[in-house]
Amino acid sequence: MSKKILIYGAGAIGRGYIPWLFKEKNFDLYYVESNNILRQKLKSKKTFKTYMTTETGYISHDTNIKECFFPGEELSTKFDGAITAVGPRQIFELKDNLKKLNCPIIFFENDSTIPNKFSKIIKSNNFFFGIPDVITSNTAPKILLNEDELAIVTEKGEAYADISAREMGGHIKFINQDELKKQWIAKLYIHNTPHCIAAYLGSFCNFKYVHEAMNKNHIYNIVENSMIEMAEAIIKVFGLGSNFVEWYKSKELKRFSNKFLYDPISRVAREPFRKLALTNRLIGAAQLCLRAGVIPKSIITGIMAAFLYDDHLDHDSNIKILFSSLPPIDFLSLIINIQPNEALYELILSNWNINIEKLNDIKNGR
Repeated sequence: MSKKILIYGAGAIGRGYIPWLFKEKNFDLYYVESNNILRQKLKSKKTFKTYMTTETGYISHDTNIKECFFPGEELSTKFDGAITAVGPRQIFELKDNLKKLNCPIIFFENDSTIPNKFSKIIKSNNFFFGIPDVITSNTAPKILLNEDELAIVTEKGEAYADISAREMGGHIKFINQDELKKQWIAKLYIHNTPHCIAAYLGSFCNFKYVHEAMNKNHIYNIVENSMIEMAEAIIKVFGLGSNFVEWYKSKELKRFSNKFLYDPISRVAREPFRKLALTNRLIGAAQLCLRAGVIPKSIITGIMAAFLYDDHLDHDSNIKILFSSLPPIDFLSLIINIQPNEALYELILSNWNINIEKLNDIKNGR
């Protein structure tokens, strides 16, 4: 009998990567998707292509789905497992949906606190943290979209999840809490931090895809140096092994530069205020460096690029307006919530004009 897997979110991870975790015939895939146009296409076609990059191009996988539901719609099937990939800002909108499920639920949400928060709200032990250590675009090159308008490109990657959810099965590495914490620290600080720095620098230089930005030497060097800063910090603070960290750094630089991924900068850079939250991948990462005695010079350059992010379609598009309208001291203290008595405040402020000049030099090819 096939296992029934419910996937919340048919975006990049949900449609591009998760099907590779459950591609055998003994899994039936069901989706829940809020985008009306996408949901209707999935309901009508019941199939789509996802492409995985190789050294020379792509391999493809035809994904068949049983049904695609609207959030809140009554589910007519009992499930053996569920995975969410909707984003940290949207996940709590699903609490009424998730409390009806009596199966392991893995959150692929880039926030390790979410399972515990849901357990407190719903009083259930079905919630588990998962890490999709992968880059998945939310689109594909034109030649692949011509074959299937729903096509998405992913790299191979690895998926990790709490060992207590192992009954779900699939190509997921179910690991203990210590190993999961190690993988999360590496993902958060050696992947997420430099990845969004690459995107913000790329956006400032008017690139469309991350690999295009990484092809510019000045951007590549800042991204690499931000990894070096983070690596030194997490080795000191969390005690991660230097060999593991060095391997992780090399892996990330290679995947950021993958020319077959076509990973849009708008996907990686979206919601800059969330990424600039005090405990998140930019401000939080810089504070961690200072805690370890590491000066986050390149990370601060990336933070400045995030302040300057200018995409009128983004939910946080007002960041550029606020940056341009307020004096630096007010922008930092009132908008970013870094206070004058903090070392990071002084570091950002004292290098304010230097970093703006550096960004303009990079943009102008100097």
